[in-house]
Amino acid sequence: MKEKYSVLNFYRRRLLVSIEGFRIERLVQKAFERGIAIRSLRIVSETRAEGWIAGADLKELRRLAKSLYHIKVIDGRGPEQKIRQAAARPAAVIGTILAAAIVIVQSLFISEIRIDGYRAIPESELRKCLAEAGVSPGVFRPAVDWQKTEAALDETFPQLSWIQLVYDGRVVYLNVSESRGKILSGSEESTGKNPDIFTPAQKDEGGCISIYADCSGYIESMSTLWGLALAEPGDYVEKGQELISGVVPMEATTFEEGWPTEYYVRAKGQIIALVPYHEVFSQERYILGEEVQEGEYGENDGTVIANRVEKTREQAEAVVNQQIRLWAKENLPEKAEIINKSLNFCYKKNIIDVGVTLEVRREIGIEKEIPVGQENSDN
Repeated sequence: MKEKYSVLNFYRRRLLVSIEGFRIERLVQKAFERGIAIRSLRIVSETRAEGWIAGADLKELRRLAKSLYHIKVIDGRGPEQKIRQAAARPAAVIGTILAAAIVIVQSLFISEIRIDGYRAIPESELRKCLAEAGVSPGVFRPAVDWQKTEAALDETFPQLSWIQLVYDGRVVYLNVSESRGKILSGSEESTGKNPDIFTPAQKDEGGCISIYADCSGYIESMSTLWGLALAEPGDYVEKGQELISGVVPMEATTFEEGWPTEYYVRAKGQIIALVPYHEVFSQERYILGEEVQEGEYGENDGTVIANRVEKTREQAEAVVNQQIRLWAKENLPEKAEIINKSLNFCYKKNIIDVGVTLEVRREIGIEKEIPVGQENSDN
């Protein structure tokens, strides 16, 4: 029992000591007779040795050494030794406690939300619903009502057949599956077979719709509410190109035959693009003024043009700007915005042709119904 207690003392707090003096083996022998174990004893020189002892034996070893030997502590190990060292530096202890407290507190706040499994539903709409339910980065996690959040998702997006909302540390994971709304086609509708086959439900607003580009341009922003996005910001799209499809692929969740591979929705979204326009506007080269002699292109060849003078560059620009405003009113959508323009003046005999290049920010989406269930149907 005593030996076990000594071993426990050694590992609780052990010290590396240096013993200096003549005939060190005599001190080692006395220590052994008193039950003081000197472990890993290493002879450094004839007058110096090093070894590990239990911290509780230091006082007794020094008493045995008297003035004949010099005992010096070089290093210390063990939990008790660490506590003693920490107690000698209270500022470090306080700093460690504060750092640990900050880490613990931060672990209770949501830092990131990861969403997977969505297809027709935009990720931005799912994040918006989560935020309205109180789940967003920076929120105190224990205060979140997870059941209420799942209920809000189910109510907002009735096409979701499966919702998994979990967290791991500071990260929240939302996994969903879209397959709600019974398929009404073929014999399954009349016989009631395969009642568990679903497709995302959507309010019937007049058939399956896709959104196409009504003019060519560079997509600046794209927000998809329903349907499958086929382009992204930065893409150049041609007039007539499909941007949001009302035909959404669907993965089977069982091994039954006849499971649908796609479902149809009325695509909804907003596509903002930067659209280039090239136009030519003409205007009179001369205006009423004093009598001058002037030839073609401003050369004085003796031709008399009574009471007319050539427009200045500022006057010509004012006229073409007015022409651009009238053209935009007649040819551009109401919320279109001209963000850049370039003017190229070409002087002819009696007129000025101005080549105008405009960069216009506008919506370019136009709805088009998709024929469904017809052979060789052309979207």
